[in-house]
Amino acid sequence: MVEDISNKTIVVLVILTVIISILGTLVVLNEVNNLKAESFNTIGRGSSSSGRVSLEVIPREQPALGGSTGQVTLEILSRE
Repeated sequence: MVEDISNKTIVVLVILTVIISILGTLVVLNEVNNLKAESFNTIGRGSSSSGRVSLEVIPREQPALGGSTGQVTLEILSRE
């Protein structure tokens, strides 16, 4: 007959699983915080910027049946 796994072994495995899950979560959160900090440091180095966006919607002569599609393009120009 096959021997059953003892309760102590199951408890140890569950505890190890919880510890590994917590450590993995902490590592991921730490990496996300590092990415956010690097993103803010590379944009303007503490300065702020602003911009202006305009959008003009030209009506169609006849409404499209079943919906419409479109495309938007954004080009960021440097200040020269």
